[in-house]
Amino acid sequence: MGETCNYTLNGDIFQIRELNYKRDIKLFDEIIEHEDKVFGEGSIGKWNIKPFTKYGKVFVVVKKLKNFENNEEGKCNDSAYENKIDEELVSVIEILRGFDYKIAYIYGISTVTEYEGQGHATRLLDYVMDYLLKRDISVVELTVGMDNEAAKKLYKKAGFAIMEKLENEYGKNIDRYLMRYTEK
Repeated sequence: MGETCNYTLNGDIFQIRELNYKRDIKLFDEIIEHEDKVFGEGSIGKWNIKPFTKYGKVFVVVKKLKNFENNEEGKCNDSAYENKIDEELVSVIEILRGFDYKIAYIYGISTVTEYEGQGHATRLLDYVMDYLLKRDISVVELTVGMDNEAAKKLYKKAGFAIMEKLENEYGKNIDRYLMRYTEK
């Protein structure tokens, strides 16, 4: 198991961690179901989630449902993960790495509806950006829907800037912005 970050919010216990392509099959189904609702055709899908996890990186925020050591409200605690604990998906981010090894691409980031607006995506993105920068990735890119104000706000807060408009990126009349974070 890789690094984890555990935190509490409103008395609930959450964990940020990297998915494992062998161990986390149950979460794959939750991610696919969630992303199908959020992204439709743009969802990672059942054929891509396992290769993304095996050859890219997929990080999640999960809510711990029982028997998990509590820690101080809002603090990150790097306790070891225990397989016996039930959990549910809160937020997910998928990442690919470029062939030049200095660039990464965020394929998607989303939060389950009932957890939106609570800061989970911000915590997850901050965790992932720290993870990438520690591994000498100096440029991170993503695309975002031109009218997705909440996502653009999240990315700008994390240091991303709009670089260009990508016309017909996902098909005819489906334009997106390319956003980029460059290590300072």
